[in-house]
Amino acid sequence: MRGVVGCGVYLTLMALLAAGLAAVLRSGVATLGFLVPFLLIVSFVIGDLSGTVADYLPDRAGQAVLHTGTDAGPGPWTGLAVTALWAATALAAGGWSVRRRDV
Repeated sequence: MRGVVGCGVYLTLMALLAAGLAAVLRSGVATLGFLVPFLLIVSFVIGDLSGTVADYLPDRAGQAVLHTGTDAGPGPWTGLAVTALWAATALAAGGWSVRRRDV
């Protein structure tokens, strides 16, 4: 049950992260051009080099709720909280950026 609920929350948080980043960059293409390599490549490269730092990137932290094993990284709900913090920061930066540009 935790995985089902956590998956929905995780995907929602990642969508909010992308929305905040899109507001900052003012382009959906630029957002995808940044997020796709960041989430698919950079996270794995950093994760292989340094396990502790990569555990607090938004994708790895949020995915902790989907796994049943206990890793050295954050727990399942702590991982979602880390992803929520990333999403809140992106949304706050996007809101600030839109207010600053559109005034």
